[in-house]
Amino acid sequence: MAEMTSRERVLTAARRQVPDRVPRTMPIERGVRPLLAEHFGTDDLFCAMRMDMAGISPGPTGHKPKLAPYFSHPDATWDEWGRGRIWDNSMHYAEYLYPLANAETVDEVLAYPWPDLQEPYRYAGLPECVEELHAQGLSVSGHLGEAVFEIAWQIRSMERLLEDMMLEDEKAILILDAITDCRVVAARAYAKAGADILSTGDDVAMQSGLMMSRPFWRRWLQPRLSRIIEAAREVNPDILVWYHSDGKINDLVPDLMATGVNILNPVQPECVDHSWLKATYGDRLAFSGGLGVQSVLPFGTPDEVRDHVKATIETLGAGGGLIVGPSHVIERDTSLENILAMLAAIDEYGVYD
Repeated sequence: MAEMTSRERVLTAARRQVPDRVPRTMPIERGVRPLLAEHFGTDDLFCAMRMDMAGISPGPTGHKPKLAPYFSHPDATWDEWGRGRIWDNSMHYAEYLYPLANAETVDEVLAYPWPDLQEPYRYAGLPECVEELHAQGLSVSGHLGEAVFEIAWQIRSMERLLEDMMLEDEKAILILDAITDCRVVAARAYAKAGADILSTGDDVAMQSGLMMSRPFWRRWLQPRLSRIIEAAREVNPDILVWYHSDGKINDLVPDLMATGVNILNPVQPECVDHSWLKATYGDRLAFSGGLGVQSVLPFGTPDEVRDHVKATIETLGAGGGLIVGPSHVIERDTSLENILAMLAAIDEYGVYD
């Protein structure tokens, strides 16, 4: 088979067809990056590790929301959504501070300083960026991680948000809709810019199953996810949708496909049966990730890592349909030897005849 560009490879796999080799995506915890940069002799780990998917995001904000009244902790940082964090020493794990946790009235939600992500200037220059990445042969994904639910609970708190949703409280509707409105604008902008993939998702599952019932998800989150996907496809009907949720997402897969999802990530091997997933949905759904960051990658031997990569590619990648990579970021507890074993195994076993 003739060698493909990264873009051709990703789009072929995402459409459940057979590329020249299994494309890869390799998110890396920042604490691991110096180790890899020293090994490869470059900070350009995207090229050194032969990644196939580039991403775009909104440009920086010039808006200065008045968030100070919501925080008093001296060690907290907060992003433009107002999510407060007290970070660990590697800036990877954080304790959250919830700016609307104590809000009791609708007026308090209405007064909240939402980010200016609906403003056109945030997306200026994206078409040129996509054009440049395409010229390099790369596929382009428009980033909308933590689409709605995760941002909402990180502003309101998980307990208060779910309580509001159960009680059909208007505060939950206002918070979720304000976030969705921002996401709809971004999805449309990414599609206009020429992105190949809309990358979205929310963690709605635990290791044992869904955090909420399917009817509850359908009532509160499916219509908002649908709005986001439809906004992108009104501009480009062919844009692919990549959806992330950690955990045992099995029961929600039919609903995700019905909402327009094409690629499911990260299909954690610790709680999702790859053979069952491929056999049940592989004719309609592509997969991304698959390599266990809670098990084999950090705790296995290099030989066990190679066997794990081989089995993942042979199962999820049979007949195409796999973008391989860690089922989360490559964490700090993963040795260099195991990372190199993973990459070598992808090179060895990820080639199609």
